[in-house]
Amino acid sequence: RKPCAYDKGSVHFIRKEKVNYIHKSYLQSWKYFEDVEDEVREQFVFMGDVQDKAHELIKSLTKPFASKNLTIIAVHIRRGDYKNERNVKYGYNLATGEYLSRAFKYFRDRYDPIVFIVFTNPNVEDLKWCKYHVNGSDVVFAPENPREVDMCAISMCNHTIMTVGSFGWWGSFLAKGTTIYFSDVAQNNSNLRKDFSFDMSDYFYPGWIGLR
Repeated sequence: RKPCAYDKGSVHFIRKEKVNYIHKSYLQSWKYFEDVEDEVREQFVFMGDVQDKAHELIKSLTKPFASKNLTIIAVHIRRGDYKNERNVKYGYNLATGEYLSRAFKYFRDRYDPIVFIVFTNPNVEDLKWCKYHVNGSDVVFAPENPREVDMCAISMCNHTIMTVGSFGWWGSFLAKGTTIYFSDVAQNNSNLRKDFSFDMSDYFYPGWIGLR
């Protein structure tokens, strides 16, 4: 089975009445819930206190850019454990500074005024990398927060830029705006690449824009 590809056999099988089934597969494809997407969005709602904290976070970070027409872009940069030897050998590619530059340019060419809120691992090494490759007067970095607050804040932004990982995927999905994703996430012929469908369309949501 391919974790990041849709498998019809996982959902289309003969079911006995009054029997509950537990599915232990790693089902990372939007196609598994395509027919109940509205229900998923209705149920995937953050607790009130989390929403309040996320709203205050965005408000404080965008205050210097006060404008009624401000477009807010959430940027989720995942590095952390994806840099370790085990994950690199498995086939993970980290998003590059060049990719982020192209993603930022995409939105800068289309919106003004604009602000990018960067969410990343709070460790020193990752922050240093991010601040070197991501900068500008329209860029702010979110402070360390509980993960649920970060995801909620991402979902409240107008549009998103994601790198790798399911955290950024769900934040982008919930945001509903334009999403730019890193399309070179897996090394060719790697075990990770084999986890996806041939064009990765089972994993990346329809309408999202892939850049390298």
